[in-house]
Amino acid sequence: MRQHQFAIKSFFAFLDKLGVIEKNPAAALPRIGGKYGEKNTAVPEEAVFSLLDAAEQSSWLGRRNHLIIAMLWCLGLRISELIRLTVGSFETGHDPENRIGLLRVQGKNKKQRALFVVDALYDELCDYLVEPDSPKSKSRPLFPVGQGTAISANRIQKFFKEYTVAAGIQTVITPHRLRHSFASDLYRLGVPATAIQAMLGHTRQAETAIYIHVPEGMKQMAMAKLSIFGGETCR
Repeated sequence: MRQHQFAIKSFFAFLDKLGVIEKNPAAALPRIGGKYGEKNTAVPEEAVFSLLDAAEQSSWLGRRNHLIIAMLWCLGLRISELIRLTVGSFETGHDPENRIGLLRVQGKNKKQRALFVVDALYDELCDYLVEPDSPKSKSRPLFPVGQGTAISANRIQKFFKEYTVAAGIQTVITPHRLRHSFASDLYRLGVPATAIQAMLGHTRQAETAIYIHVPEGMKQMAMAKLSIFGGETCR
């Protein structure tokens, strides 16, 4: 049902964009919930740290997986965006003295955005790239499984499950839930919703609001500042 609804919304949004219709009749359709609703919530911080600890870093494979988890959590990347990253996507020379790099990400519909990689994540990514087993050519996938072959979404999801079980984590952790955690953590730190929207690569702020999970009091404060009408944010 969710897939059918998405197809309907996409179809009418396309007609609206072309000017074939004056109003999108599917925009008012409510989101379909279900037993998999947990996948669209943030992950407790202690659970993420346990997941990172489960990635054994005594081998290159473990260090690669640890970095993948860290980047999904610290940068809010979509799993498809992470898979598309190449060595050349990361620019170490942006401000090396202050441990600041730039990651160029190709999002949905080939939209590109740049994200800052700083501090411990910057160090870990730089260390990863100088390892003998890591790719060197700028056109190579940043996270390979073979010569010139990027890691797949299924493989990432598989080791997420393995680490979750090994660490005895009770909640389900997925790459998508880490994206929700990224947005929620930034909002709690006082980062404006417009900035979070840009970092997530969203077109509309209403879409970003779905990713922000905060206590009820903070939600009421946010709603006092925003007025949502027809799926769009109005000031």
